[in-house]
Amino acid sequence: MTELEVKALKPSEDIIAKLLEKRNAGTEDCTLTSDIAHQIGMRAPDLNSFLIDQEIMERRDHRLQLTEKYANKGYTKYRSQFKYNSKGELKEVVYPVWTPKGVEFLWEVLKIKN
Repeated sequence: MTELEVKALKPSEDIIAKLLEKRNAGTEDCTLTSDIAHQIGMRAPDLNSFLIDQEIMERRDHRLQLTEKYANKGYTKYRSQFKYNSKGELKEVVYPVWTPKGVEFLWEVLKIKN
């Protein structure tokens, strides 16, 4: 990439950073699924599959989210991330993160199942 191309991308990077800061505000105290999975010796996709099997989470509209039974209990919030797909298009990826209350809930679920 030339220096000119790098300079041309800089304003876009600044805009994306500010957008992410706004969209992810309020999730600073939240925990990633991957961090929880790592603590119990699992991979995040395996933990997500377990939570889907337990009907705690579900995939809806290409997004992982809590089922209706757990949706309004304050267990999760959502963060955004921007990635380029294989066609070079910038796409937003939205994923759940666990609030302190949600982490406590997960540990209770995991204790019960172990």
